[in-house]
Amino acid sequence: MSLIRVLPDSVANRIAAGEVIERPASVVKELLENAIDAGATRISIAITQGGRSSIQVTDDGSGMDRDDALLCIEAHATSKIREDGDIERISTLGFRGEALPSIASVSRFNLQTRQADDVAGTEIVVDGGVLRDVRDCGCPPGSTVRVRQLFYNMPARRKFLRTKATEEGHVQETVLTTALGNPGIAFELRADGRAALQVGSTADTGTRIGMLLGRETFSSMLPVDYAEEEVRISGFVARPGLTRSSRREQRLFVNGRPAEAATLFSAIRDAYHTLVMRGRYPVAVLYLELPPDLVDVNVHPAKREVRFRDPRFVGQVAAAGIRRALQKLAWDAPAMAPRYVPPGTGEHAVPHVTTPPVSGVSPDGAPARALPSPVSAPETEETGTLFPLDDMGPDWKLPPAPTGVGTVRPPAVVPRHPDIQGVPVVDSDTFRSLRVVGVLRDLYLLAEGQNGLVLIDQHAAHERILFEKLLQLARDKDGTRQPLLLPVTVEMTPSEASDLGKHLDHFDQLGFSIESFGGNTFLVTALPAHFPHTDVAALLRDVLDDLRDSPGGVPRQDEVSIAKAACRHAVKAEDPLAPREIERLLADLSKTEMPYTCPHGRPVMINVSFAELEKRFGRRA
Repeated sequence: MSLIRVLPDSVANRIAAGEVIERPASVVKELLENAIDAGATRISIAITQGGRSSIQVTDDGSGMDRDDALLCIEAHATSKIREDGDIERISTLGFRGEALPSIASVSRFNLQTRQADDVAGTEIVVDGGVLRDVRDCGCPPGSTVRVRQLFYNMPARRKFLRTKATEEGHVQETVLTTALGNPGIAFELRADGRAALQVGSTADTGTRIGMLLGRETFSSMLPVDYAEEEVRISGFVARPGLTRSSRREQRLFVNGRPAEAATLFSAIRDAYHTLVMRGRYPVAVLYLELPPDLVDVNVHPAKREVRFRDPRFVGQVAAAGIRRALQKLAWDAPAMAPRYVPPGTGEHAVPHVTTPPVSGVSPDGAPARALPSPVSAPETEETGTLFPLDDMGPDWKLPPAPTGVGTVRPPAVVPRHPDIQGVPVVDSDTFRSLRVVGVLRDLYLLAEGQNGLVLIDQHAAHERILFEKLLQLARDKDGTRQPLLLPVTVEMTPSEASDLGKHLDHFDQLGFSIESFGGNTFLVTALPAHFPHTDVAALLRDVLDDLRDSPGGVPRQDEVSIAKAACRHAVKAEDPLAPREIERLLADLSKTEMPYTCPHGRPVMINVSFAELEKRFGRRA
């Protein structure tokens, strides 16, 4: 007797339903995709008990005649594919022909549909995959699908559904994501009779994002629009300060399809490489457009993931587009970058703005001091403890975007440094609108700007400057080094020695001179030019730890990781700065590619607007 047998259709459909239909939100997703493919301009969704009791989706799309209405509940029946070649160039959202029969096999299913030219519509009733009735009905053009008692015939699956609030949240997220990808369609979601989400149609993607994510979030986002060959990336990404603890708010659309793609997530990460802290994810709504034959949308039963024929090139284009938006932020940012103007001089003379508390100390016990005047400062203050004045020259060049992904072609309207390809730079004139008026705890510079109070973290600023100078050394390949008076011998563990040996070339590119001294011992003879002296052994171990935690795998990425770890280790806490050092620090900060965050994503500057100050002091409501 044969042990292999063909499964009955009812069992096969339930197995298919288990792959396609995971929860009520899966039903909503499939029905929304069918409505969009049918050309709907308005879609209404209604759920009760989080979709456990009922789901109804109504659209004003093309509708179906009786024959198509009967075929649509047959397994693998679809209007989207005619021949083998169509699978390679899918341009619709639904195409497998599994959704409706899978849904109908695990619920009490009702479909009403009518084409605009038909006198009557068609109603189909299915219970648990069994066709119960087909009849004429009166209904508007389009389709209405009602799904009741989802998984009523699969008690084990029904037990895995979460609470009403959880399932409702998943449905709402599905509708929101679909609405973000289709701004030309109006959406309405009602949950237990109340309006949960409602947006009208719009031709502007930014308007739709503002409607759904909030004006405050949208106001902190930057437009992206970039193309190379047949690949285009558009949408909006967050300024470096707007991040979340997960990728949930990184919404990606490939040819209009909400999708996950490791290539695109990596492109976002690489573009923000030194602008956000580890474990934080910038908000993004991005739309990728490319020919259908360059993307495979058939790699996941629920169509959540896609793969690209050339993922490296797609990643390069996406990273380049995001990077351009972030670099343009540095160019177009409002005049809030400072230049040192000594207190007690000029039109707005304020001799000591940083007035200490009555006790003479700050709340945490640290002495508060005013910025010293350059007039009374001794000449010895011109040699900095934090920032050497014999710099690499007044016009040291900026490094290319530190991502190792692609080459940015700058927009024609964005001015560039004459010696730099593809890197917009911050105009140093914008750094002259602020007046530094004090120093708080030997850490924060306080400045008066056109829009309010600006606080600058001098150490974060120094990290950014050192980071970009290190990468410039790697780019030039002939940057000067500062030899150590006494070479430092460093003994490593076997694993540390192995890791260091793998990255010696990258250390050399950045200006470190490190030689193997036999066994697990290395000799350090030089550091990058103007790199502060430090505990060299601890520095190397910190860098190696950082490389192990986030291996780059790409030469450029390894250099970036080393530079990040090295500059973090080099900066000391609460080093007092002389006025000349402050001036130099801010002048060099003005030449960096991204002066608003340190290499680890922490902010360099924080602005408190005059409006906020007036509100805090009760001068305005």
